[in-house]
Formats: sequence, structure tokens, C-alpha cells
Amino acid sequence: MFHLRKFIILVLFSFPVSVSSDEKIEQSKFFVENLGKQVVEKVSNVNLSENERTINFRNLYLAAFDNYYISRFVLGRYWKRLDSDMRKQFIKSFDNYIVATYAPKFKGWEGTFKAVDSLIENNYYNVKMNVLNKDGPTLKLMWKIYLDKNKNFKILDVNIDGVSMLVTQRAEFLSVIKNNPKGVIGLIEAMNKKTSG
Repeated sequence: MFHLRKFIILVLFSFPVSVSSDEKIEQSKFFVENLGKQVVEKVSNVNLSENERTINFRNLYLAAFDNYYISRFVLGRYWKRLDSDMRKQFIKSFDNYIVATYAPKFKGWEGTFKAVDSLIENNYYNVKMNVLNKDGPTLKLMWKIYLDKNKNFKILDVNIDGVSMLVTQRAEFLSVIKNNPKGVIGLIEAMNKKTSG
């Protein structure tokens, strides 16, 4: 009986990070919920000018998402073929493309973001969320996030109703590269055309 008690105490004190882990899990849920609230306040608001909406969305995107990782992922095998200058050029064009594509879509959107669960897997937080549209179906999201070296959460991917946005974007970009004689340069030109038009 004495040995059993010692064993139980040893097991309990072998996991001192459990409280910390629980705290981080709650923080990960708060992070995505808070991002959703900021989108509603700073992007969806119909009283904003289009310039204000664009600037606010860009600031939220760059602060919350790991744009370097995302840029590298969506280019797939082509990333390694680019020199540092071309990579910088692609990242800049891709950031502008994301902002130009998604910022206008949120104008006037009404709804709520509710994180329902968060699971840790291989140092990544997979946060399940329900997005309740005021006039539409509920979307089920899965955010893949991590803590960077400054202990800030960064988003790597968003899975919407079972579909990874990164995988979808990569498939689209690889198709453009494959069918454009200029390859990656042709993709960059296409993105620049969209954002300047």
C-alpha cells in the first residue's frame, strides 16, 4: 500500500505542465475568437471606407498568420527554385493578393465566432470553431496554430468544412504555374494584375 501511494504521488508530480497546457489551450481558443471579433469590428463594418477595410484586414492578416510559411507552402516544390529576391517578391505579391481577395468579402458580414475545442498535436494547436452566420449555415472551422519564438500564436492553416485553404490555394497556384509559360513569374504577374485592378 505504501509503494502504491508513492507511485501515485510520483505520477502526479511527473506532469507539472498540465496546468500550463490547459491554460495554453484556453488561450488558443481565445486567440481565434478574438481574431473573429476584430474582423467583425475592423473589416465587416459597413461604415468603413474600402481603404480602411483593406488596411485593417492587412494588419490583422500579417499579425495573426505565418505568411512566410504559407507563402512557401502554396508554392510547393517551386519554392526551392527561387532565389531570395524572388521569394521576397512572391511573398509581397501573395500578401497583396490575399488582402485584395478576402477583405471585400467580409463587408457587411454579420455573425459570431465560437471556439468549441482545442487539441494539442505535435506542438500544434488544432482549434475547432463554429462560425454562426446571421443569414446562412453554420461553418465548421479548424484552425492550425502554434506559438512562435516570442510566444505569440500564429496561424498556419484554416480548414473550412473539411477543406484546407492552404491545400486549395496550392492546387490553384500550381495549376497557374503549370499552364503559364513564365511559370512562377507568370503567377506573380497574375496576382499583381488582380491587386492593381
